[in-house]
Amino acid sequence: MNDKIYLPGLNGIRAIAALSVAFSHINNRFDYYNLPKSELLDLANFGVTIFFTLSGFLITYLLLVELQKTATIDVRKFYMRRILRIWPLYFVYLLIVLIINGIDSLQWPILFYIFMLPNLRNSFAAITNVTVGSHNLTYMVGHYWSLGVEEQFYSFWPWIIKRVKNLLQFLIFFPIVYVVIKLLLRLTHAPLGIVTFFNYTRFGCLAIGALGAYLYFNKSSKLKYWFTKKTVEICAWILLLIVAINKFHITSLIDHELIAMGTLVLIINQINNPKRLISLEYKLFDYLGKISFGLYVYNPLIIYLMAFVINPMGIKNDLVKKAVIYILVVGAIIIVSHISYHYFEKRFLKIKYKYTTIKSAASQEEANS
Repeated sequence: MNDKIYLPGLNGIRAIAALSVAFSHINNRFDYYNLPKSELLDLANFGVTIFFTLSGFLITYLLLVELQKTATIDVRKFYMRRILRIWPLYFVYLLIVLIINGIDSLQWPILFYIFMLPNLRNSFAAITNVTVGSHNLTYMVGHYWSLGVEEQFYSFWPWIIKRVKNLLQFLIFFPIVYVVIKLLLRLTHAPLGIVTFFNYTRFGCLAIGALGAYLYFNKSSKLKYWFTKKTVEICAWILLLIVAINKFHITSLIDHELIAMGTLVLIINQINNPKRLISLEYKLFDYLGKISFGLYVYNPLIIYLMAFVINPMGIKNDLVKKAVIYILVVGAIIIVSHISYHYFEKRFLKIKYKYTTIKSAASQEEANS
């Protein structure tokens, strides 16, 4: 158990997902900068799906390694690792935006965020006019729905890996059943809030990542043969490109599952294909992936605050102003995430390492730095 696990290129995928969300949020908040507000790009929505797929893959792979090497899974340690990684930044950021927006402006729906159920709040907000507080507060924590989904998934997933006997069969049928449920809800004209909840709560995408982890862990020859074929890898990158230009849509029933499959192809090629078409194993991508949690969490607040820096510049040309916004805001998000990672998050990552059963090169670096 002394061998460190290292899966190359995955931080690069994290970086792509985090920056996709940040750029889309900037695009959607040009009104802060006295410019016409643009649409929220699909980059944000599908960027989160990339995160989900990668999370499902990594969590499941490490759990399978632990099960193989120790004949069990220490669920208590698993929960401690998740708490130490997610909760400190989650609640500190929440506190910061509450202070900025004024505690007196709060309404009871903030409880959805405190108890990590923001996906539930988002699902029913549109039809019940439920708001968190001020408009800015609602925007600044709106992206928390995905963190809620991940925490909910983590609450039961280690038990699945530990207890389910025919795990392969379960992992194959789980995303299929999830899509069928979404279809049945539509066919039966279920309440909009319930339909929206299942669209938000993408357990099927997390399970697709988990299925890939199972096949990779068990050295599936079919996975390696099909997923590392050059044409399949090209299709996966083209799919990502189509998402980037906001043109991807087949049917909302399976759009995110298809992106999850494309993400899985990229994951397998990064970690198991020395002749991969595009390598994400670069220092810049690797570092941005390491601080990607901060990139994701802080970006709405930084987008709001940077308006107080950029607007006084008095830039008249809209195109020039947009370029300045993208450059300065993304730079500020990276700087804040860098500071947060090194001077706040790492304190908890070092504690997290004590609860780590299966060591990885990344966790070792976090503990020693």
